[in-house]
Amino acid sequence: MPELPEVETIVRELRKDLIGLRFRNVWADPAKPVNTGSGASWSKIQKEIKGKKILSIRRRAKYIVLDIEGKKTIFIHQKMSGHLLYGKWTFKDKKWTSAIAGPLRDDRNNQYIRVIMGLSNGYQLALSDLRRFGKIILVDDDEVNNLKEIRELGPEPLEISFPEFKKLFAQKRGRIKQVLMDPHFIAGIGNIYADEILWRAGLHPTSRVEHLDDKDLKRVYTAMVSILKLAIRHKGSSMDDYRIPSGGKGNFQNFHKAYQRTGEKCSRKDGGVIKRLKLGGRSGHFCSVHQIRK
Repeated sequence: MPELPEVETIVRELRKDLIGLRFRNVWADPAKPVNTGSGASWSKIQKEIKGKKILSIRRRAKYIVLDIEGKKTIFIHQKMSGHLLYGKWTFKDKKWTSAIAGPLRDDRNNQYIRVIMGLSNGYQLALSDLRRFGKIILVDDDEVNNLKEIRELGPEPLEISFPEFKKLFAQKRGRIKQVLMDPHFIAGIGNIYADEILWRAGLHPTSRVEHLDDKDLKRVYTAMVSILKLAIRHKGSSMDDYRIPSGGKGNFQNFHKAYQRTGEKCSRKDGGVIKRLKLGGRSGHFCSVHQIRK
């Protein structure tokens, strides 16, 4: 699933192109329609958004929120394999084909078009989603923060100070990697970035948070902010399905130090080797030397 840096990249890229445009029409795969949450039909959604101007685009955790004219907001959860694309497509032989050469046309991950939204400048906003788990909801403006996906989320990791971060751990127990990945504790960090944060902080993923001192938490906080900002700068990690709106790949996977580096020598040159373990049904990657278990 795209994590904070991937979703933030998509939001920043779409802001450049979509703000001020109006929706002209909507097409959704009739065979297996994308989940609309409340079960609203796509014809009703088109009626609601047609002609409406896109006012702003923002991110909350791993979710994308489009504020449009009127009293409605578009809420998008890309799930495991979904990603938004911006371009031009034509419908031929029962499938959508990009009218723009390059990755939009040639990359297989961009060819699972489930939704197409026509825009007033002649371009389109599309959702490509291999596994069809994505969700697009039209919700009343004043109900966005009451959506079950949002209402119990923890704070944003790039909007929290260290004292606030430290306070989160006051009564917390558990293994540090699982705690960081809990969206109710702190929002937007998944498997990739938990591994990278802990590699930089020098803590083993099974370290107990109740055993961490202030210096440990400061290292985690500093690593968290640095890694997430660096990943955004490199437009996220394209390990599997994730692509940026132009169809190309992010670049941060080329800078990973731990995630999926099993068997490689640690880049700190400390004599360690990156090892893999199972933790709560997920994989964890860590250096056998400098990441200390507490």
